[in-house]
Amino acid sequence: MGAFFGVLLLILLYQAVRVAKAPVIVQDAEAACIGDPIRVDYAFAWTVEEPHACAVQCTDGKPRYILYTNGLGTQCETPPGCNDYGEDNGVICTVPANVSPVSALSSES
Repeated sequence: MGAFFGVLLLILLYQAVRVAKAPVIVQDAEAACIGDPIRVDYAFAWTVEEPHACAVQCTDGKPRYILYTNGLGTQCETPPGCNDYGEDNGVICTVPANVSPVSALSSES
């Protein structure tokens, strides 16, 4: 009986300390990004990031997408919602060709 609980304890310890795998790409870009870009100073790494970038939609209800430094975009939830839908679900959108994340960030400083 003690061996059973020992094995159970080892399994629980393994699950508690193992490094979580990065999420896989759930969906490639199938649609154009809608609205104005919210430029952030980090790259999209297919994980949920902080801070809550789409929160600005809670106040004005205008559609937006998050534009990352690596040129990827994820769509915010459709207004009146303001969740980081694309980021939370691993779904990217196609950023318009005339939008550059690098020059856009440096011009806002």
